Parts: sequence; structure tokens; C-alpha cells
Amino acid sequence: MQAVLKQVNVSDGGMPKHSVLKAHVTANGLVGDRQRNLKYHGGPKRAVCIYSEELYEWLRDLLERELPLGSIGENFTTAGLDLGGLKPGDRVRVGGCVIEITGVRVPCNQLKKWDPDLPELIVGRSGWVAKVIEEGIVGPGDSITLLATAPEPAPASPVVDG
Repeated sequence: MQAVLKQVNVSDGGMPKHSVLKAHVTANGLVGDRQRNLKYHGGPKRAVCIYSEELYEWLRDLLERELPLGSIGENFTTAGLDLGGLKPGDRVRVGGCVIEITGVRVPCNQLKKWDPDLPELIVGRSGWVAKVIEEGIVGPGDSITLLATAPEPAPASPVVDG
């Protein structure tokens, strides 16, 4: 299955984010999207938050409740992209933009609005945050392509005093 952008999400701050037909992705995030607490959310290294339709299915089964896409606060809801196979430094083309994975998304306490244990439940399945390498326009149905993977770190060499 070709990986695609299932939904693009923005909000005026907080969760859930709501879907839009297209968005301009800039170095500071999606135009029309805002975060309330910039200490923990947003900024150039966390301009885009990514979560998958597949993880939503897992979460719905776990919580035994419906969670619409965007509920977790992601900007990009993907389908067919193996989020577990990504790592920091990977570059991904999403529609008209290119992003670079910068880190694992740290589960926010605001997730407790859906379930008191949700921040702890999604550790290891919380999605990714990314910086924007090339700005562009994205919309639902856009293809997602892994462009480059981060190099594996070199093994540490023993230090020998001589």
C-alpha cells in the first residue's frame, strides 16, 4: 500500500484538531494551526506532529471508544506509513513539503480528556514530531515518500591511552 496523508489537522490551540482540505506547511508549522503552550508544543523542531490511522485503530480497540482523527492533536494523520520504522533524521516528502523527523512525540497531559491513562498508554506509540525542510502545500490523499534515512550511529571505539 502506498503511504498517503489521510487527513490534515489544525486548531486554534488544543485538542481536538479539525480537518482542513489543504494547508500551507511552513518552518513554524501549518498556517492556521496554533499551540497554547509553546514550552512543550510547536516551534521549528516540532513544527509538525504525525500520527497514523493504524495507531488510531489500535487506540480505539484499547479504549473501546470512538476517537475521530485529529483527536490526539496531530497535524498529519497518515495511512500506510510504518511510523514504527521511522527514526530521528529520516526525511519524508508529504505532498508538496519535505519534513525531517526530529523526535518521538512526548504524550501531553491534555490527552487525559479522552482517558485518564492515555498519556501513559501511548508511550512508544505516540507518533513523531518533525521540522520542515521544504515548505509546501499538503492535502488529504497526498502521497508520502521516505526520501532519506538517518545514518546509523557509528559504534563507539575504545579509547586507548598511549
